[in-house]
Amino acid sequence: MFTVVVLWLIAVVWLVANGMFAQKPSPRYRRRRTLLSWIFLGGCAGALAGLAGAGFSLPGAIVGAIVVGLIARKFVASA
Repeated sequence: MFTVVVLWLIAVVWLVANGMFAQKPSPRYRRRRTLLSWIFLGGCAGALAGLAGAGFSLPGAIVGAIVVGLIARKFVASA
């Protein structure tokens, strides 16, 4: 259940970043929105991988979000 809360928090942060980009279409907010999208997808993938194990959904979500966030940081163009 706590995994769902963590993933919802990431989704809410993405919605805030998306709203900021809609108000001020600057590259900084576009980069933030893209990074948060990738972090959310990494968290979801990590949670699914954790569910395949012995119920390690929350650690999988956290590790997946961190790893994908670090990788996406290198590929998203900095403004």
